Amino acid sequence: MRISTKTSIALHLLVLLEVFKDQKLTSEILAMSTGCNPVIVRNMIGGLKKAGLVNVQRGSGGASLAVAPDNITVWDVYQAVDLIPLNELIGMHPNPSIKCPVGSKIYDLLEKPYGVITDAVKSAMSGCTLKQILNDYYGG
Repeated sequence: MRISTKTSIALHLLVLLEVFKDQKLTSEILAMSTGCNPVIVRNMIGGLKKAGLVNVQRGSGGASLAVAPDNITVWDVYQAVDLIPLNELIGMHPNPSIKCPVGSKIYDLLEKPYGVITDAVKSAMSGCTLKQILNDYYGG
């Protein structure tokens, strides 16, 4: 019942790419900072590239932001790297009794409030930008 760590790893990578934009960062360097395996880093960068958020240079490595930090939201990053749909943020127990008057209706009863919660999370993620995260990094 939580968002996976993929989004935070991807945001970490994007911050690194912007903070060290004048340097060539290999997947090994990025992996050291994130505490992830370089293969995971390359997969994350691939997802961010596919979403149009980063540019990747072929050969000996190197990536850079393809979009200005104020135009990259946490929601954009989540969509780029996380395979779990947001509507599964709150899990439903799988076996309510259909013989029970409450159990037989619980999915329908929770659909609306869970939808409101999901929409609120999406809205909050859409309101947070990489630029804001970078401002916090620089103490602003």
